[in-house]
Amino acid sequence: MASQIDQPTDRDQELPGIRSGRSRASGSDQRLTDLKYRWPARYRASWGALILVVLGAAVFSRSALSGPSIALVTALAGVLAIAAFGQVLIVMTGAIDLSISAIVSVGAGIVVHYAGVTSVWVLALASLCVGVLLSLANGILIVILRLNALIVTLATVGILIGLIQLWTGVALSATARTPQTLVDIAQSEVLNINVVFIAALIIAVALATFLNKTRLGKSIGLAGSNSRAAHMLGIRVKAVELMAFALAGLLYGAAGVLLAGYVGSPDVLSGSAYQLLAITVAGVAGVLFTGGPGSISSVVSACLFLVLLDQVLSVQGMSSGTRVVIQGLVLAVAVAAITIGQKGASSLGRFRIRRST
Repeated sequence: MASQIDQPTDRDQELPGIRSGRSRASGSDQRLTDLKYRWPARYRASWGALILVVLGAAVFSRSALSGPSIALVTALAGVLAIAAFGQVLIVMTGAIDLSISAIVSVGAGIVVHYAGVTSVWVLALASLCVGVLLSLANGILIVILRLNALIVTLATVGILIGLIQLWTGVALSATARTPQTLVDIAQSEVLNINVVFIAALIIAVALATFLNKTRLGKSIGLAGSNSRAAHMLGIRVKAVELMAFALAGLLYGAAGVLLAGYVGSPDVLSGSAYQLLAITVAGVAGVLFTGGPGSISSVVSACLFLVLLDQVLSVQGMSSGTRVVIQGLVLAVAVAAITIGQKGASSLGRFRIRRST
């Protein structure tokens, strides 16, 4: 009898294998859940769009993937990415910045207008400082005085563009030329990758580390998603939002300097394209316009997607007006997809809760 009791049955022998299988399955499910939490679908969309446009270019417009074309795409995507990083910081606070075009033009105007007067590095530093001050002025009106962000930043565009024209004229200077040192830097390449894009990647890594690994960086997304809860956690919401505006101005100034270096002869309207493009990038990258965290890597992929798409359309002979219309459609589709995806996810969650109860 004792031997029969001690002898393991077939069911008992199968239990360890079943348990280990279930353990492995639950472990993989947990890892998949963690991946979806850390990198949700709204962040993956820009990468999917980039892959699709690369495949489309390889089939229908191979010249868009040639060496000179890649150099052009990476240069423009680099400037756009640096400017878009600033816009994304503002959007993360729940606001929006239409003055990006004017501040980028101011940054470019300083290095061009005062070329030859002093060192190019002093001019670049001045552009960064002026960008910070201008964006911080917007932040004070929006954060402290609680004025509407759209109205404030739109008014800033008109004021700054008018002042630039009074100050420098449309051509920014008599020669309208960027200092040659800055041109040589901004137009240099490494394996057909423009140096401006490499600089944008370095900034992206630094900014992502700041936003994801530091308490101060995390507080930007927290303050934007729920300012009341952030305040209860001890976050100084207004100070954080002003910091976001200051950082955005720093990035706008850097974008203006690099744009002036790459273009070589910018004018007063050189930054106008970034007003819509930076907002489009934020939408394609999955940043919520109601505020909250964003993915810097998705911003980079969204910039590459939009610039490469524009390059493909340009190679196909489409006019600039048509390309702008397509950019607007891309923004509308991206925002609609994010909204539908959020509603679908919340509906699915409620459905599961009902089934479980």
